[in-house]
Amino acid sequence: MFRAIAASGILVCTVLTAGCADLMQQSYISQIAPEWFEAKAVEVKGEGYPELADVPETRPVETTLARSDRDANALKDAATRLEAQLAGQGDIRSNEDVRATAAQWRATLEDGAAAAGHSIEPTP
Repeated sequence: MFRAIAASGILVCTVLTAGCADLMQQSYISQIAPEWFEAKAVEVKGEGYPELADVPETRPVETTLARSDRDANALKDAATRLEAQLAGQGDIRSNEDVRATAAQWRATLEDGAAAAGHSIEPTP
């Protein structure tokens, strides 16, 4: 009894596998199938992969350890200078403070334009 069930299961799997392979060969399926189906069918068939001969060769690194260390130290020095400069400028301003400064600049610009006889209309 168990052998009959196992044999029928193997037969069903074989038929379904053959149906899938046959499905990729039918041309009318490609007309109604989504765009990704064609690419997936090529992938399942094992086509579309690059040849190993087409893989580029690795190139040797054209630098020395001393030069890499020198560049790393230069970057560390530049980062230290930048951090010191930012620390010297004080804390980062809050959004409200930046908006207040922008409003002051806008008012100064509008006052100067009005004094010169120009009107500045803000964009909506």
